[in-house]
Amino acid sequence: MIDTAKIKVKAGNGGSGGISFRREKYVPQGGPDGGDGGDGGNIIIQATDGLHMLRAFRYNRIFKADNGSKGVGKNKSGHSGKDCIINVPSGTIITKIDLDGSRKELGDLILTGSRIVVQRGGVGGKGNIKFSNPNNRVPLLAEDGDIPEEITIELEIQVLADVAIIGMPSVGKSSMLRVCSRAKPDVAAYPFTTLEPVLGFVERHRQEFILAEIPGLIEGAHNGAGLGYEFLRHMQRVSSIVHVLDGTSETIVQDYLQVREEMRLYDARLLEKPELVVVNKMDTPEVQVFRTEIEEALKEIGLQGQFISAVTEEGIGDVLDKVLEMLASLPLVETVKGDSLSVLQPRAEINRVSVRKSEGSFIVKSAKAERIIRRVDLEDWGVQAQLWGEFKRIGLVRALEKAGAKYGDTVKIGDMELVWK
Repeated sequence: MIDTAKIKVKAGNGGSGGISFRREKYVPQGGPDGGDGGDGGNIIIQATDGLHMLRAFRYNRIFKADNGSKGVGKNKSGHSGKDCIINVPSGTIITKIDLDGSRKELGDLILTGSRIVVQRGGVGGKGNIKFSNPNNRVPLLAEDGDIPEEITIELEIQVLADVAIIGMPSVGKSSMLRVCSRAKPDVAAYPFTTLEPVLGFVERHRQEFILAEIPGLIEGAHNGAGLGYEFLRHMQRVSSIVHVLDGTSETIVQDYLQVREEMRLYDARLLEKPELVVVNKMDTPEVQVFRTEIEEALKEIGLQGQFISAVTEEGIGDVLDKVLEMLASLPLVETVKGDSLSVLQPRAEINRVSVRKSEGSFIVKSAKAERIIRRVDLEDWGVQAQLWGEFKRIGLVRALEKAGAKYGDTVKIGDMELVWK
C-alpha cells in the first residue's frame, strides 16, 4: 500500500530589527539600542508512534510556523517563533517538489522519533545598534527578517509493519490476516485478490503488533511480473515474516523455494529476516491425510511447519504465540534523530550582490539590501543618505558602477524602486 499526500509548508518569517535610541534621564543624546528580531519557527516533520496512514492530510494541507517577533529598545531581541511540528507515521518518505515539478528527496523517517527540519525559519533582522559605527553614530537603519517561501512537500508511506504475511497467490494469506487481526481484506479464490498490502492490528496477551499481508509472489516478481517489485519492497521494512503455504498444493516445497528465490533476487537481505512457516488448509481432507508426508517434505529442507486452518481458526493461537516469541527475540533498535536540513539559501549567499540592466533600470539582487530596504522609511532623507552609505559598504555601489549605472538612474531592489542620488 502506497499512501501519499501533498502539503504546503511555510516556515516563520524572521522578526524585524528594532530602530530605537536610549531615552534615559541625564542622557540627552543616548545611542542606538534597537535589538535584533527573533528567528522564525522551523517546519519539522517527525515520525510518531501510533500513526499508520496519511489520511489526516486530506483535510489539513497547509502548515505554517510562527513568525519571530521584532526587536525593541534597550537592545532586547524579539522572541523566536514557535516551530511547526508535523507528525507522520514511521516509514514516511519526505520529498520536496519545486515549482518546475522537479523532485528532491529530503529524508526517510524510518524510526519512531526521527525528525527532519524541512524548512528553517527566517533569520531575524539586525537592529540599528548593529549599524552603529564611527561614521554613523545615529543609525536610522535596521533589517527586516528573512521571509521563507511557501514550499510543496510530498509525503509517502510504504507499509511499515512488524510482520509480513507472504506466500504464493491464493494460499490463504487474506483469510489468515482476517482471523488474526481486525483487518477486513477481500477474500476470493483467484490470484491477486489482494492488489495492495493490507495492514492488520493484532493484540494478544496484552501485547500488540502490526501484520501486513503482502500480495502473492510469483516467478519473476523481482522483475515486476504479477504485481511486481512494487510490493516486494514493502518487505524490506518488516521485522519478521510468516510464510504461508497451501497444504493442498502438490508442489508445496517448490512453492516455498520459489518465493524465497524471488526474495533473494530482489534483495538477499530479506532472507536474513526471522521466518515462521505456516501450512494452511488443515481442515481439508487432503491435508489431514497427507500431513505426515508434508511434514517430512519440509523437514528435508530444514523447515518445521505450523499447521493451521484459516477457516476454522484451528492453530491460529499457536501461530500468534510463535510470532510474539519471534518478535521478542529481535534485538532492540535505538531511536535516532533524523538529520536536519535547511532549504533556505546559505548564509554566504545572503551577502552576495549582483546587478543587471533591464529596460533602462538596474535590477539589484542582494538579500541583505532587500532586508534593509523593507525595514526603513524611504521618505526620510536622512535614511536615504545612510542607506547609500550602507550600500557602499556592502559592495552594492561598486556593482552598480560596474554595470554602468550613474547618478539619477533608477535602481530596483526587491519590490522597491529608488533613484541613485
